[in-house]
Amino acid sequence: MVDTQKTQPLDLIGDIHAQQRRKLFRRVALIVALFVALLLVAVALKLLADRRDRDRCLDDARDGFTLGTSADLSAVGQGLDLCLEEHEGDALLLGARALTRAQLLAEFGEGSEAAHAAVDAVTGDPDAATHDGELAQVIVDLDDGNLSAARDRLTTIEAMDDSHSIAPNHEVWVGGMLAIADPEADLDAAIDELAATVEDDPSISIRRLLATLYMHAGDGSAALEELGRAREQSRAHLGLAADEALYNALLRQKLPGVADVADQLLEGDAFELATRDRAHATLARGVVRIQDGEIEIGMKAVDDAWGALPGWDKLSRTLALEMAMEAGDGERARRWIDEAGLRAPESDIYEAWVKLVEGDVMGALEDLAKLPQEHPQVALLQGLALVEQNRWAEAQPWLERADKLLPGRIDVEVARARVEAQVGDPEAAQRKLEALAEEEPFAPRAWTGLGEANLAVAWTKPGDEDGQRVRRDEPDATALKEARRAFKWAVQRERMPAEAYLQLAEITERKRADDPQLVTEVVDLLAKAVAANPKLPRYAERHALYLAEIGRQVEASEKLEALLDRPGVGYQVPLSLATIALRRFEEREVSTLDEDLDRWIELAEERHAPKRDLDLVRGRALLAREKPDEALALFQGILATDETDIDARVFQIRALMDKRDRDAALVAVRAGIGALPRNETGRIFLEWAQIMSRGGKRRVAGSHAKTGWSRLSEETGVPIPILLWAADEAIYHLGRDAKPKPAASIGREITALAPTHSDAWVLRANAELRTNRGSDAKASAEKAVELDPNNPRAHDILGQLYLRFGRKADAKASFEKALELGEGTPRESDYKKNLSGL
Repeated sequence: MVDTQKTQPLDLIGDIHAQQRRKLFRRVALIVALFVALLLVAVALKLLADRRDRDRCLDDARDGFTLGTSADLSAVGQGLDLCLEEHEGDALLLGARALTRAQLLAEFGEGSEAAHAAVDAVTGDPDAATHDGELAQVIVDLDDGNLSAARDRLTTIEAMDDSHSIAPNHEVWVGGMLAIADPEADLDAAIDELAATVEDDPSISIRRLLATLYMHAGDGSAALEELGRAREQSRAHLGLAADEALYNALLRQKLPGVADVADQLLEGDAFELATRDRAHATLARGVVRIQDGEIEIGMKAVDDAWGALPGWDKLSRTLALEMAMEAGDGERARRWIDEAGLRAPESDIYEAWVKLVEGDVMGALEDLAKLPQEHPQVALLQGLALVEQNRWAEAQPWLERADKLLPGRIDVEVARARVEAQVGDPEAAQRKLEALAEEEPFAPRAWTGLGEANLAVAWTKPGDEDGQRVRRDEPDATALKEARRAFKWAVQRERMPAEAYLQLAEITERKRADDPQLVTEVVDLLAKAVAANPKLPRYAERHALYLAEIGRQVEASEKLEALLDRPGVGYQVPLSLATIALRRFEEREVSTLDEDLDRWIELAEERHAPKRDLDLVRGRALLAREKPDEALALFQGILATDETDIDARVFQIRALMDKRDRDAALVAVRAGIGALPRNETGRIFLEWAQIMSRGGKRRVAGSHAKTGWSRLSEETGVPIPILLWAADEAIYHLGRDAKPKPAASIGREITALAPTHSDAWVLRANAELRTNRGSDAKASAEKAVELDPNNPRAHDILGQLYLRFGRKADAKASFEKALELGEGTPRESDYKKNLSGL
C-alpha cells in the first residue's frame, strides 16, 4: 500500500495565506462587531438622551400646567411646539400639547383653532392614544357642548396609564366641569372628589374649579374661602381676581370692591387678561353699574361679556340674565334664555321672571304655580310677585324660604321689610329700609318700600297691651312728609316706579280738600303709574275708578270696560260700570239704560261684591225700570242693617216718591235727619227740597236746597258727581224761588270745589246768566268748553250767551255742536229748540 500523504507535496505557502485570510476575517469581524456594538451603544445613548429630553419637556410642561395661568399654559404650549420639532410625532408630547391647548380653550377661552388642531393631531392613530391626548379630546367636546361624547370618552380614560401625564389627576377637573355643564350630574359628588384631590394636588385649575363648584351649589362662603386659598397659592393668577369680583357680584356684596378690582383688571393694557377672565371682570363691573342705577352703560358691559361666556358657564350666564331682568330688558332676556339653551324648569323659571320684571305679575304667578314649588328661585319669584300685588301675608312665607335658600339677596331683604311694614312692626321696617336705601340707593323697590313704611308709621300707632297697632284718625304729618319724599326718590331711581306714582297720587289726593286744583296732578300721577306698569291692572283700575270719582264718567267707563276681563280685577270695576250707567240715566245724560247693566251686576256678584253694594245698585236699576216696590224692599233691607246708610236713605225716599207716597217719603226724610249726624244730612235736605217742589212749595224747597248744599259742601270726601248733582239741584230750586244771587253764589262754590270739571262751570254760567252778569257767564261757559270740548251742555250755554251778545253766527255754531254731541240724549229736544229759535 502506497502512503499518499508521503506522496503529496506540502503547500506551505497556501497554508500561510489561508491562515492570514482567516486572521483577517476574524479581525474584520471583530472590527465590525465592535462598530456595531459602538453603533448600538450610540443609538442607545441617543435614545436615552432623546427620552431624557422628552421627559424634560414633559416635566417642564407639568410644572407650567400646575401653575395654571393663561400665560403659563401659553408658554407650555410654545415649549411643547419646540420639543416636537426635535421629537416629531412623539405621542406623549402630542398628547401633552393637546391637553395644554384644550385647557387654555376651556378655562380661558383662548386659541380655539389651535386647540382643535392639536387634538386632531393626536386622534389619528388609536394605537398611539395617550392619557393626555384622550383627556384633551374630552375637554374640547365639553367646550363644544358635546356632553354625551365627553362623558363616554371620560370613562375610558380611567383605565389608561397616566404615569407620563402632565396632569395625572386632571380627569377629576374634567369630571367637575361635566358636573357643571350637565344638569343631571351629581354636584355634591363632584365637590367631594375635587376636595379630596386638591389636598395632594397643587394644581391651581383644580382648586379654582372647586371654588366654582361651591358657587354652583349655592355656598358662596365656601367658594370665596377656597378662592382665597388659591390666591395665596398663586398671587399672579389674574383669573382668580376676576373670579373674586364675579362671585361677590353674584352675591351682591362688597360692590365698591368689585368695581375697584374689575376696573384694575380692565384698565388699558396694564394686564394681559384672558378672554373669559376679561368677560367675568366685565360682567362684574356691569353688575355694579346696574346696581348704581347706570342701567344703559351697565347693560352694555353685560352684553359685551355675554358673547365670551361659554355655554357651560351657567353662573355667569345666570348673572347676565338677572341683570337683564333688573334692567327691565325683557327682549334681551328672552333672547339670552334661548341662546343659553337652558332646560326646564330653569328656562320656564326665567320666562316667568321676564314676565315679572315686565310688570305682568298675574301672568308670572300663573306660570310659577306650574313649576316645582321647592325650587329656590320659584320661592323667590312667588314672594316678589305677591309683594307687587300687596298680598303681604301670602308673600311672607315665600320670602322667608327664599332668604334661607338664596341668602344675601337685596331684593329679598327689601321685600321682607315691605311685608314687615304692613303686617309687623312698621318702625323696624322703616329703620331697615332707611339703611337699605342709604347703602343700595338703586336697589329694586328700596325707596318705594321706605315710602310704604313711612306711610304705615304715619297712619298707625301702638295700641293696647296685646301689641296690636291701631289706625290714627289723622296721619302723622312728619312721617307723611317722609313718605312723600321717599316716593319721589323712587320715581327718580326705580326702573318701574308704578307703585311710587300711585302712592304719590293718594297722598296728593288727601290735600284736594284744601286745594281742589290738585285733582289734575292726581290724575297725572295715576296716568304715570299706568304708563310705568300697564301690565298690572290695579294701577289702571285705580286710575279708572278715580276718574269716576271726580265725575269724568264717559272716560272712566271706557277705561273700566277695557279692564273688565283682565286677570285679578275685582268687583269694583263691574260695580262702578253699573253705577256710572245708572247715574248717567238718572241725570238725563242718556235716554236708556246700558244693555250691559245686568251683566256688570252679575260679574260684581261673581267677584264677591258686598251684599249691601249689590242690593243698592240693584235697587237703583229697579227704580230706573219703574219698579219702585221691588226697589224699596232692597233699600229698606239695607237700612234695617244700618239706618245711617245715606245712599240707601236717599233712594228709599226716591222710591217712595215714585210710588207717590209723599207722606211716607217725609217720614223717611225725618228718620234720616234723626239718624245721621248734622253735617251728613245735606243730601236728605236736597231730597226734602224735591218733595216740597213737587208739592208747589217753592220757597220751602229753595230753603231746604240751600241748607242741603251748605251742609254737603262742608263735608269732606264727597265724590264730585254728588257735589255736581247737589249744586244743580240747589241752583234749580233757588232759581224757581227767584233767588238768583244765592244760586250764583253756589255756582262759584261748585267751581271752587270742582275747578277742573266742565259741568261745574256750566252750572256757574247758568247761575250767572240769571243774575244778568253776562260777561262772567260767558267766561264761565268758555271755561266749560275748554275743559271738555265734548260736553253738549257747555256748548249749549255758550250758544245762549253768544246770542245774548248778538253773535248769532257763533251762537248757531255752538247750538249745532250741542245738538251733534247731545243726539239721542234726553236733552236733545232742548238743543233742537234753541237752534230752531234762531
